[in-house]
Amino acid sequence: MPIDFRKIDEKYAEIKRDLPSRPPILCAGCPHRAAFYVIRKVGGDKTLYPTDIGCYALGISPPLNVGDLMICMGASVGTAQGIRKATGKDTIAIIGDSTFFHAAIPGLVNAVYNNSQIVVAVLDNQTTAMTGHQPHPGTGLTGMGSPVEKVLVEEVAEGCGVKYVKVVDPYKTRETSTVLKEALRQQHGPSVVVFRSPCTLMDLREKRRRGIKTTPAKITEKCTNCMACIKLLACPAIDVEEGKAVINEALCTGCGLCISVCPYGAIEGGCAE
Repeated sequence: MPIDFRKIDEKYAEIKRDLPSRPPILCAGCPHRAAFYVIRKVGGDKTLYPTDIGCYALGISPPLNVGDLMICMGASVGTAQGIRKATGKDTIAIIGDSTFFHAAIPGLVNAVYNNSQIVVAVLDNQTTAMTGHQPHPGTGLTGMGSPVEKVLVEEVAEGCGVKYVKVVDPYKTRETSTVLKEALRQQHGPSVVVFRSPCTLMDLREKRRRGIKTTPAKITEKCTNCMACIKLLACPAIDVEEGKAVINEALCTGCGLCISVCPYGAIEGGCAE
């Protein structure tokens, strides 16, 4: 009996009407949120941000607002060069570790060859997170799970001729901001900044395997209800109840990013810089 796709579409449309809107968002505790917070804080509105294929493409959403165009896998590095040449503006290409190995290396070589003054921000969460945590050359595992020596993004970048290469922990926001500012000031071709911190889903799984408990953050009486934690981060573990910001302990991973951004020191627990 042939399938009547029209009935399926009608039934889906009926179900869809009753579903609440839930746009995709970075996971609670995702290191990319910390990276985007710093990138946006340092680069501001005047910097241009070509982005790429991966979880970090979600950085385009408010309030992070990092991602001006996305074409295809690996294109961020190439388009950044064209944008920089055409506009003369600061340009930060956003790309992940897996995509870097898959499709960005030729573009990086071209940037070195043509002395392109761009910054390549590699968001290295040590896995191919968007499609199911598959290994890649930087993970130290083959596709069959055999251990091998890691191919490090920073060493590949140096081998391509990049002069300014730094590795940072995105959760150390002050240190990371300093490095990114230095990278934007470089005048000798492209700079590469590797934002390295493991995917929070993998990190939590490993901590649970080892019996390590995470401590959720909590909002104290010092809170002035300025909503900076929500306005700057949009972490799904931070919600608003009765007009006040609250942290959902079931979702909070204790990453400490909200502690770093609170201007009144009103968030405690977890871990922070």
